[in-house]
This record gives sequence, structure tokens and C-alpha cells, in this order.
Amino acid sequence: MHSPLKQLSKLLAAWAVIALAIAACAAAPPADGSPQEFMPTPLDQFPDALGKGFPVAENVQEGSAGVGDDAPNFAFFLEDGRGADLASLQGKPVVLNFWATWCGPCRAEMPDLVALHESDPQLVVLEVNVGEERAAIEAFASEFGMNMTVVQDQEDSIRRAYNVRNMPTTVFVRSDGSIGARWPGFLAGEQLHEFVNQIKNQ
Repeated sequence: MHSPLKQLSKLLAAWAVIALAIAACAAAPPADGSPQEFMPTPLDQFPDALGKGFPVAENVQEGSAGVGDDAPNFAFFLEDGRGADLASLQGKPVVLNFWATWCGPCRAEMPDLVALHESDPQLVVLEVNVGEERAAIEAFASEFGMNMTVVQDQEDSIRRAYNVRNMPTTVFVRSDGSIGARWPGFLAGEQLHEFVNQIKNQ
């Protein structure tokens, strides 16, 4: 017959094993083998399609978005789970253009933004559509041949992070990730190129 002390020792040992098993399960990687950390996909590996597949904005960072501030980071994901974020684009200057299909000046400036994207491989042009349905975005993108990345800001979260009050608004991000200039309103032609040259030379 086992003594009460031995029975208590066995019971405590059993509970210790159960606790270790629970801790191991909690620390285990996901069953599908997906990595714990976000691994951005280079933009040149996004689908070779209109709007580069129309990724959806997620994980938008709060912060200040004035000239000289670090640009608030945000991620954007395709339907297949691949994605990128603004931080992963450091090393190249970035033009963030906020627009909507109902906006007349957005329509007027879009051909110059498309031409800018096509003419300068050292520049990233991200077109941020604010709060519209994908069908409307796709129709607009098809009309203007928008073969750059078109990010769907469905919850207006990027717009809020960048304190965008009117559309169009264009934010110019230096290659080090800081904001070099902002322009609320219509922007095209030589003035657009002047801003691009400015952030390239800063």
C-alpha cells in the first residue's frame, strides 16, 4: 500500500507533465508551418496584372505624417496571403497617391502618375484608393491602365494615419523612409517631377 506522501508526489509529477505539455503546445509554431514573422514579398513578385492584384491594407501604424517624420508603416496583402509593407520598400523613393474614383482631379492627374511609374523603375508609385468597392476600383484602373500597385484602403486607415483630408493628396517618401514632401490637390506634369527629383536628391 502506497503512503499518502508517495501518492502526493506522483500526483504532483503528473500535473507537472501536463503543465509542460500545455506550455509546449502554446509555444509550438502554427500547424500550417507558416512563419511567426511577416516576410514581405518584393513588389516585382506581385502578380503581373492590373493594380498588381489590388492588395488590401492591413496593420496600419499610427504616428505623425508631417514633412520630416518617418512615414507611418502599413502592410498590404493579396488574396493568396502574400504581401508587402512600406518599410520593406526602403532604399527606393516612394510616391503615395491617395485617390477615389468619384474625384475629378484624381482622374485628371492619373495619366501622369501612370507614366511616372512606367518611366522610372527606381521609383515606387503606390496608389491608395480610399474606401471604395473593388469593382469600382478595377473599372477605374482598367480605364487608365494602372499597372502599378493599387492598395485598397477599405477602412480609411491609411488615409487617417497620413492625415489626408482631401483627394487627391500625394505624399513623397524618401528612400530612408522619411516624408520629404506633401501636396494636397491636383498634381501633374513638371510640378510632379519636381517633387520626385526633390526626394531623390535629399
